[in-house]
Amino acid sequence: MKPTYFDLSVRDLGRARAFFENVLRWRFEKFPMPYEYYRITAGGDGEPGIDGGIGSVGDAPLSGGKPLTLITVPVENVDAVIALVEANGGSVVEPKIPVPGIGWYATCAEPGGLLFGIIQADPDAR
Repeated sequence: MKPTYFDLSVRDLGRARAFFENVLRWRFEKFPMPYEYYRITAGGDGEPGIDGGIGSVGDAPLSGGKPLTLITVPVENVDAVIALVEANGGSVVEPKIPVPGIGWYATCAEPGGLLFGIIQADPDAR
């Protein structure tokens, strides 16, 4: 399973957006969340790589107030992968939640503590 999304949690959202726009030419689009969050288009349609999102460390409790980069891997069944994570010594750091119109998401950690996200596509998730 290949990562398909990255998520950045930053201290100063406006400054970080301006930085990435000017340095990497990333484009940002406001995403409907209960807090300020933007989807990132990290290149042109023909470019290899993945897109992502950016929000504030204040809205990302996992960040502990520090900048954080998290990758997300698509899975067919979030519940089945959560069971595999736990059976192999990992942990679920944020339980399964709906991302409205997108799918089901959970944040996990491998046994050493490295965080990663998993997402199951489901446009009916609410």
